[in-house]
Amino acid sequence: MDQISRQTEEAEQKVRILYEITRFVSSFLYVQHVLDAIVDLLVKEFNLDACSIRLLDSEGKLRIKSHKGLSKAFLEKATRKPTIDSYSGDCFLTGRIVIVSDADRIDKPISTNLMVAEEIKSFAVSPIKAEGETIGVVSFCSKKKNHFHERFNDVIYAISNQIGVLIKITQLYEEIYQLNQKLEEKVKERTAELEEKTKQLVAAERLATLGEMSKKIAHELRNPLAVVGGLARRMKQNPANNERDKEYLKIMVEEIMNLEDKVSKIVKIVDENNNS
Repeated sequence: MDQISRQTEEAEQKVRILYEITRFVSSFLYVQHVLDAIVDLLVKEFNLDACSIRLLDSEGKLRIKSHKGLSKAFLEKATRKPTIDSYSGDCFLTGRIVIVSDADRIDKPISTNLMVAEEIKSFAVSPIKAEGETIGVVSFCSKKKNHFHERFNDVIYAISNQIGVLIKITQLYEEIYQLNQKLEEKVKERTAELEEKTKQLVAAERLATLGEMSKKIAHELRNPLAVVGGLARRMKQNPANNERDKEYLKIMVEEIMNLEDKVSKIVKIVDENNNS
């Protein structure tokens, strides 16, 4: 009866963990946030003293991407290429789950060297696979001996596979998000270019309008200027003070006032055009 009860509890725990891990896909956007959430969950569910997820980086090294319970000294020595002379490397290269009940009897380290062991007494290391390819390992560690039993194999196998699938999905989401960000930047750039071209077009149209207005202005001012200029030249040639000169001066003043009125109207029209 105790065995059935224990198996039921383990099955419920397995389902609960897998559900929570799957839920992380919709809860977090970035891979790092997902990995941190998974590590926190595993530490809590299995009462671990340390837990870590290592992924293969671009240099072909197993690098700790998320952890809990590991010291700075351990982290400084943890990154290395996977080799058979460590349990994490052995697990990665062979694809087999490793469970050690008594770490005092091991002849090789979990990942770096026996001198940096975090006082771990028992541990389990499982490969993380995605699309048939091993992409990393997850380590479960306890400071108690015999913390892990053979039945644990099935649980961590399912969890590790789920982690692999989740990492791939999150990476795809992250790639899509980055593509969307780049697309938005492109749209902003194109929009800014169109706005600038629109401004240039409006400015060009205003210049064309001002050019047409300038022609009309020149035409409107030509006649009064011709009159004023002609009269001024005559007065210069014949400076005698007589009635005719007075008449010329009167006409010149009137034409000048006419010019001033036209210029005022033109300035007003140009200002209105620039402010529109």
